[in-house]
Amino acid sequence: MIKLGKMENAGPYYGKTLEELEKADLGWSPEEEREIERYCEQIHANCQEEEMTPMERYKATFAGKERDRAMIEVDYFATYAVRILDCFAGALKPLDAYQLPKLLVKSHLATTARFKTDTLFCGPLSYGENLFGCDSKIIDYGNPVHIGDPPIKTVEDLEGLDVPDPDKHAMYPQYLWWLRESRRIFDKYGLSDLIPIEGSHCHGPDGFTAGHLLGYNQMMKALRKNPELVQKTIKLATEWQIKLGIAVTNLGKVDYSYQCGSMGFVPHIEKNLWIADEYREIGNAIKAAIPAENPIVYAWAMEGCVEWLPTVWEKNVAGPGSFDGIMVTGDITSYQKIYDFCQEHDMYGSAAPSDRLMVSGPLSEVEAEVKGRCDCIKKSRTNKCTLSIGAVDYYTSPEHLDFTINAAKKHGKF
Repeated sequence: MIKLGKMENAGPYYGKTLEELEKADLGWSPEEEREIERYCEQIHANCQEEEMTPMERYKATFAGKERDRAMIEVDYFATYAVRILDCFAGALKPLDAYQLPKLLVKSHLATTARFKTDTLFCGPLSYGENLFGCDSKIIDYGNPVHIGDPPIKTVEDLEGLDVPDPDKHAMYPQYLWWLRESRRIFDKYGLSDLIPIEGSHCHGPDGFTAGHLLGYNQMMKALRKNPELVQKTIKLATEWQIKLGIAVTNLGKVDYSYQCGSMGFVPHIEKNLWIADEYREIGNAIKAAIPAENPIVYAWAMEGCVEWLPTVWEKNVAGPGSFDGIMVTGDITSYQKIYDFCQEHDMYGSAAPSDRLMVSGPLSEVEAEVKGRCDCIKKSRTNKCTLSIGAVDYYTSPEHLDFTINAAKKHGKF
């Protein structure tokens, strides 16, 4: 049984499968085609400004080869991309793009062209808010939010539940359509060999369970008092993450992808270490089902993840045949340990400066944060370390984002 909750404000394309969206041929008017053509021309020009193209830099990074500078991943998400398309007028809302996926395509092309990024970043439209029965709502300025209590309270609530299909259910067919249409446009305008497309299959099994199935408070209590409930619920989440991860690469046609996780909010104690086995199962299954040249990365946002690093390697959560590396947000201040860990095990590693600092400044501190991470990259014994910028806050001015990206390019130069 596939049990989906309601999705308020879902828009006219919600409920259609990927196949139906493809057959519907959403199409582009001559005016829109001109707009897309101009964005692609600008991206072409951007790619020729430096010694290496973004695709050359990306391939060199994951192969561990020499690069002109560190690869930079700017995670601007749909909320920020719509602001760029809207020219900060405050009229067009992220909700409009979540309802009308053609706006996702245009806004992300515009943002990539405007900021000369190393990737076309396609972040998540949904984290699975209504996949197993919880009602949800698309709000004006963000991803869908829950309405009411989490759907799972007992083991019995899990009986008969089947895992949805990303190409058929909830917001995911629209997400996959967006990825596929971006690839079609890149192919048409000769960009597929110049700049990589990055996709998302967020988020990890523990975070998915806490966020959408049990609730954070209930999950933390159940870890102590009802571990069977947590284990069986996380197993359901694991099955979903595997399906989604495979679909993003094989159906979405991205060059590489990441899965944000909540490793770190669960205490790193002996009785909780089994959660790492679920992460490994996801990484192993996705890697076995997608082309070898398409990397997958785990992204973390909680300081407690550092305690899990030894277990991550021991249980092959990241490493050969699983996730190709680790990315962390600006919330993690001990980023040196992340870089050191990835260098030691010859894996991709990345860390971001504080997104909150990027909003307000001072810019001297933003540059200091960027430089600190770039210094880690330059001292590394592997060429697989990069710099992340994001998640870019909705209120970040274009000038502040320009400054941060330019600082990264300056200090990341080899």
